[in-house]
Amino acid sequence: MRLTLKHRVLTSRARKGWHSIFIEIFEHGERRYQPLDMVANPADKAQYRQTVQFCKDLIARRQLEMKGLASGLVAQESDYAGGDFIAYCKQVADRSKNQKTRENWHDGIKSLERFCRHGLTFREVDHHWLESYQDFLMDAYSQNTARSYSTKIRQVISKAHKDGYLTDNPNKRVQQIPEKEGEIKYLYLEEVMLLHKTPHRHIERKTAFLFNCFVPVRPGDLANIKESNIRPDGAGGYEVYFRQSKKQRIESIPIAHQGMVYLEQARELARQRLGRELNANDKIFNIGCKKGFGGMLKVWATRAYDLYARKLEPEVRNHFSWACKDVSPHWARHAGATMLLNAGAQLDAVGDILGHRDKKTTMRYAKIHPRTKRTTIDDAVYQRVKMNHGLAKQ
Repeated sequence: MRLTLKHRVLTSRARKGWHSIFIEIFEHGERRYQPLDMVANPADKAQYRQTVQFCKDLIARRQLEMKGLASGLVAQESDYAGGDFIAYCKQVADRSKNQKTRENWHDGIKSLERFCRHGLTFREVDHHWLESYQDFLMDAYSQNTARSYSTKIRQVISKAHKDGYLTDNPNKRVQQIPEKEGEIKYLYLEEVMLLHKTPHRHIERKTAFLFNCFVPVRPGDLANIKESNIRPDGAGGYEVYFRQSKKQRIESIPIAHQGMVYLEQARELARQRLGRELNANDKIFNIGCKKGFGGMLKVWATRAYDLYARKLEPEVRNHFSWACKDVSPHWARHAGATMLLNAGAQLDAVGDILGHRDKKTTMRYAKIHPRTKRTTIDDAVYQRVKMNHGLAKQ
């Protein structure tokens, strides 16, 4: 048997020019191929050399394995046990086509390198090591960040076990770090309307945020909405039809009447910015960098509170007093989900609009207003008392 390392040049849009590496196996006059699920960018010479060397080491170990089997020997542990686990993690990370996902992978790998400053072999990856690594993550990061990084490495461990690099899967013996449910923050409809009344020099950012309150896409998707993403919905209205950046799924969200008002304002601002009519590939919203957008929102909301808070009822005014200092771009999506739920929309419908597959996720985003809870309880109690005692509601 002869094993030869080969590659083919990728032509996909995301990885044009990259090399996909595989093994050519020539045995008994027949040629076959075995994929390695390894890709590398020749332009990144250091990473490319590391990937090729890793694949060469893999072939060498596999040849030793075949010789051992031919002579009747059985290895006591994986022939790859001495291999570089961190390098393997990087190869798995580089297979992701989505840039944001690759960045998340590499952030997780950086945490692994912090924990294993002198490297890590497959032989060292057992349940004792995994417990220690997760304890390190919990000490060094917030719980949800620790869970995110742990999830990435656990995925690599499962793949390594499946590929034969690990004889045992330590994931089965070590419990994953639990997710901590964070507080979902949002704005009341009254607060959104006060923002509408409050001027700010960043008109494009203001319009984008208000549109987002009524069309609850993720901020990253909002920034990428093009003229071609707006289309008729078949019922006399319009919808946003797009591929979401987080899960890469196709989504469509109907645009409410108030959302159309802000969409037309954003289109007009885009025409003024470009000095021409919009083409299909022109982006509609101009929100700039995330940090700048968030800072602008706080200034704008604080101004709205100073100008109009006295007109709000006490409960909303108290909420707005701290919300204006903490508001961020994500609050628009949360506000939209909350307004839909409090307007009587079904939970499944809200989840579909938000692009959620799990109802629990929708429940986290679409919180019921405290006053809605109170009104519901008051009405329920009143109905019970009325039935039993015939009392009139005061």
